[in-house]
Amino acid sequence: METPLRQPVAVGSLSRMRALLGRLGNPEEGFPSIHVTGSLGKGSVVSFLEAAFAACGYKVGVFSPSSAPQEMVRLSAEPASPNVLEPYLSLVEKSCEVQARPVERLAAAAFLFFAEEEVEIAVVGAEVGGRNDLANCLSHRLLTLVTCVEEDRVDLFGRGWARASWEEAHTASAGVPLLTVERKVEALAAFAEATKRAGGALVILDPDEVQGREFSWDRVSWGLREDPLGLGEFSTPPLGLYQQANLALALGALCELVGGWELGPDAIKRGWINVKLPGRFEVISRRPYVVLDAARNPAAAASLVRTIEAMPDPGGRRTLIFAIHRGQPVRSTAEVLFPAFDEVILCSGADEELLPAQALLPQARRLGVGHRVVPDPHVAMAKALDVAAPKDLIVMVAPKGLLAEVRRGFERPA
Repeated sequence: METPLRQPVAVGSLSRMRALLGRLGNPEEGFPSIHVTGSLGKGSVVSFLEAAFAACGYKVGVFSPSSAPQEMVRLSAEPASPNVLEPYLSLVEKSCEVQARPVERLAAAAFLFFAEEEVEIAVVGAEVGGRNDLANCLSHRLLTLVTCVEEDRVDLFGRGWARASWEEAHTASAGVPLLTVERKVEALAAFAEATKRAGGALVILDPDEVQGREFSWDRVSWGLREDPLGLGEFSTPPLGLYQQANLALALGALCELVGGWELGPDAIKRGWINVKLPGRFEVISRRPYVVLDAARNPAAAASLVRTIEAMPDPGGRRTLIFAIHRGQPVRSTAEVLFPAFDEVILCSGADEELLPAQALLPQARRLGVGHRVVPDPHVAMAKALDVAAPKDLIVMVAPKGLLAEVRRGFERPA
């Protein structure tokens, strides 16, 4: 049985999810969990926590809908194969008397898997976030983490971030600390009101607690302002500047758990130096430089551009290969990204949720950037590589599933 792939989002899935889990004996009650939501960085925060817990010797399960389909369900930092998940998916199908979507069925199968494997903790990312997101079904939440809230799913939450922040605020629950690195006063006011009504506690973290010290195409060195865990300076693979706040949020979560959990600083540093973040400023080649990134809104796009500027300049031309889902803020994202490159290649792919490449043409023309249309993303990458010099930079910005396909077909060594 194949792992269900991402389907069009339908807000309001929480009641269906609870009904489905009830028919399965409520496997989500079998393990403690951390719930990660927000507009930007959910998958990254999940991965930072996963790496830290695994390095500290804990058996950790991950369900991360924002990851590529093959990486949504993981056990101790390794993807669960379709063969491993098959019996759990079969059990879900037999119990599925409600019209559950594929991602809901996969989440239920993951929770069955985690319960049977007796994971010591599960880190669960939100699908789209908000009060009706399926991740709100978790019974034994230790923490709720909210990353930065920005304009993102305009098809669900409208323009701007006000509705999104209200939705994320209502993930608060009784007795569960809600941690956030959000800084916008209006968003924090919504969080404070919602946590008070729910009987929870709001913990506001400093997104600048983590400071990038040295950026290279091999490693990034980070330092800490207060260093509550005594980590000292630590390193990670190449990461975008936007990961600064995500690392601060993950660090804040670990600090909340110190005392009840054995979380040694040396183990955390080992976990983070080897953390895997597919599709998040992922460097897959250095001759020429090729980066995969899933930036899908103006804030993420701006962070990506700033990261490129912070890295040592390879010295060659910059080419952007671009695809984006319907419902994302296409115009404002293009305004940030396109002018930073010498050429933009517009592509799409087989996913019906992706905007057709031709539909992106007005943005490229309006912004006056050199561009061409190559609908097939694999062909687009091949054409870019064919003319690239060793010092050129090729950046592919696309949804994570599409990036995973391109990564698998990429044969040049990093």
